[in-house]
Amino acid sequence: MEAHVAAWQLDIFGDASPVLVQTHKPDPLPDPHLWSTAVREKMIDALISLASDSRRGDRMPESLMDCATLLSERLRNAKIDVGDYNATLGWIMGYWYGALPYVYVCRVNGIDPETMQDVILTTPLLAQDLRALRSRCFGTLL
Repeated sequence: MEAHVAAWQLDIFGDASPVLVQTHKPDPLPDPHLWSTAVREKMIDALISLASDSRRGDRMPESLMDCATLLSERLRNAKIDVGDYNATLGWIMGYWYGALPYVYVCRVNGIDPETMQDVILTTPLLAQDLRALRSRCFGTLL
């Protein structure tokens, strides 16, 4: 890191000491619209493998396991990040897609996308959270 002197400060003994301004490191990747085609393709491949790979070697992708874990923690009344939970509910129900749609992640891995949706709709606590999310995000006509 390169230090730049922004000002000089004299202490009580008269010695000068520099006051330094730290420069921020630049973002390693610029905005996506500035990426080259090769970088864009590599990022797409990495995103798809991240969404569909499993750390345990089974067929269940980590993205879906993370969703199931978050829903399980909510049912056990464990402390969860509300923003992540709401984003997960919306992603599973198809309200928004994120980087990859939920249905795409399921179908690539041979998993029925309606399984987790049915769990949400048939579990009273999760269904209540989904109604609250829908009301907050989309409003009502009444």
